[in-house]
Amino acid sequence: MKHLALGSLMTLCGSMAIAEDAANMRTFLFIGTSNSAAWEMQIANPGDRAASVKGGIEALGGELLSYYWGLVNGKDYITVALPDDPTFIQAFYVSRLGDGLLEDYQMIELMSSADMAEALARVPEIKAQDDLK
Repeated sequence: MKHLALGSLMTLCGSMAIAEDAANMRTFLFIGTSNSAAWEMQIANPGDRAASVKGGIEALGGELLSYYWGLVNGKDYITVALPDDPTFIQAFYVSRLGDGLLEDYQMIELMSSADMAEALARVPEIKAQDDLK
């Protein structure tokens, strides 16, 4: 049920951000560990949580990219594209901390392999700047 709560919260916060340009999106991996109350709610109301999460994320101008559960560890792994707005992204992260359903929660920004190649190509530039100091 924690994901239903996430969907509801995201829908309520829908006015916070609307993506103006899909090219201005950032990709994140959310890793959550449900506490016992969240598991009890999910067992009492089983269902595919991706649908409710998708609606909430889309209402905020984002996109649900994937939603998986880890076998045996019980963690959920959700990838989303969110508008490139740092204060919105931080508010999005913090909004999940107070719902009382997560034991542990991480948000990791992901970058594509192509973007990493560009970053690696810039390493000499950065090292040259460090050498000037």
